[in-house]
Amino acid sequence: MTTVLIDGNLDGHAELLLTRLLSEDWKVVVDHLDLRLLHLPEVGLDRECPDDVIWRICQANGYFLLTDNRNMESDTSLEATMRREGTSESLPVLTISDSKRIYQSGEYLEKVVETLLDRLLAAANYRGAGRLYLP
Repeated sequence: MTTVLIDGNLDGHAELLLTRLLSEDWKVVVDHLDLRLLHLPEVGLDRECPDDVIWRICQANGYFLLTDNRNMESDTSLEATMRREGTSESLPVLTISDSKRIYQSGEYLEKVVETLLDRLLAAANYRGAGRLYLP
């Protein structure tokens, strides 16, 4: 099973992604990955949970984190945590480069889905990469 944890600020984006992932175009790949998308409350976290806690939960449980958060504003930020605690075995964080475009362009949404699935299919090659941008 491949699990992607959706960062709190991407709940609406995740619904669009899920709709596209469940289409006939991607069904075979999604089934092969046994892909599931989880939201923070489904793993016992709230939307205000610090980034470092979310990252550690993902690493401990083998979840890929999907986010659009790219800052390093504090010691608990996602970027600071990855730099400080990441190892060559850490799962990468999947970051949507332009999350607003998901709502504006079906073509962009499709590219994000395609890149997401490509990254998940080749996940072993990306351990320790830190952050992977979609698309």
